[in-house]
Amino acid sequence: MRIPFFTAEHAEIGKRALDVDREVNAGLVERWTEVEGAELVVYVRAATVRLLRLASNSFLSSADLVLRTMGEFAPDPNEVLPTDEDLDVVASRARAEGGGRKGIELTGGAGAGSGEELK
Repeated sequence: MRIPFFTAEHAEIGKRALDVDREVNAGLVERWTEVEGAELVVYVRAATVRLLRLASNSFLSSADLVLRTMGEFAPDPNEVLPTDEDLDVVASRARAEGGGRKGIELTGGAGAGSGEELK
């Protein structure tokens, strides 16, 4: 199996995260991984086709979790993220357009935490 990552560093992180889990049927299933560029290459050898399927499904489930987690916490390095200055400009525009009210406005215009009692 070949699993693509954003970078070689991400592939290495994925490899280390996935290599922690050992095969349950270690005597009947053998798995090893290598990093080639930005891809994690996974080799699986099993005594039976059924064990190969079970081991592959289990590994792919773990790989899915690692990939989703890395997608949240180690995003694509090519993605341009806004700087603090960009965010400040957006916030200033929102305040200038009247969107800068603080707090949560409830029915009737009462704000959360304003001390006003709601009826």
